[in-house]
Amino acid sequence: MKVIQPVNITSGMVTSSSATETVALWSSTTTYSQDQIVRYGDFIYVSLQNSNLNKQPDTNPIWWIRYGPSNRWAMFDTSNSTKTVATSPLTVTVNFTNTIINSLAFFGLSGTSLRVKIVDTQTSNTVIDQTYSLNDTIIVDWYTYFFKPYDFREDLLVLNIPPYGNTEVTVTLSGGSANVEIGTMIAGNLIILGGTQYGVNVGIKDYSVKETNDFGDITFVRRTYSKRMSASVFVYNSDLRYVHKVLTDLRAVPAVWIGSEDSQYEPAVLYGFYKDFSTEISYPDASIMNIELEGLT
Repeated sequence: MKVIQPVNITSGMVTSSSATETVALWSSTTTYSQDQIVRYGDFIYVSLQNSNLNKQPDTNPIWWIRYGPSNRWAMFDTSNSTKTVATSPLTVTVNFTNTIINSLAFFGLSGTSLRVKIVDTQTSNTVIDQTYSLNDTIIVDWYTYFFKPYDFREDLLVLNIPPYGNTEVTVTLSGGSANVEIGTMIAGNLIILGGTQYGVNVGIKDYSVKETNDFGDITFVRRTYSKRMSASVFVYNSDLRYVHKVLTDLRAVPAVWIGSEDSQYEPAVLYGFYKDFSTEISYPDASIMNIELEGLT
């Protein structure tokens, strides 16, 4: 079991993005009516009243309610459901100054390939320049070889980044003529907690709704879902204090949890938080830690 301890990405660190905004910026000289939407900072706000004049959205909650992130910022919030959408290619650059990262994770991708370029800003040397195919079509026989439509993976881990203190990360998502999307981009540092044991339970919690009318007709309202994972982890007792400290620091913090890096066990990777964990000191030199994880929608 591994976890990517995230680094906080602020608006000022995002130096460029090809994603465009369709919502107009808030203006102190414009009078807004109820339900009008504006963009202020990295978020979209909805007016709660008529005659809304010169009321700054982020400091006047009786006049404005925050609706969600802006298109540019959606890939950096904590929700996979809100996505940065752009015509292909979508190119985003983030500067990490005096901040070490060794891992990247992407969730909610919609595209055919993702290029990751990392430059050491102190020397201008390229650390990584790798393009990852998102083609995930599973071929099981000749029929699927010829007739199965292409499938593309939505999640991607980049774990082979040398640790530099000052880097510029540029990601380019391509997808032909269609729009491309990034749900979440996480940068951070990979920490090994222990060895994931067989018997991992993975699944989803579906927030869709089934409704039945007076005549017995059933309709479905399809909504988002979140991943679930429960795992037992083998931890050496010499690492026990360290592992407990890491988990204690990660309480109520969204992080990337990796049950296995093997692509066939991709459901054992989620972006979320741990609900609880407990440790049984089973042997003189090793313990078994049980952890229950819940993904974000």
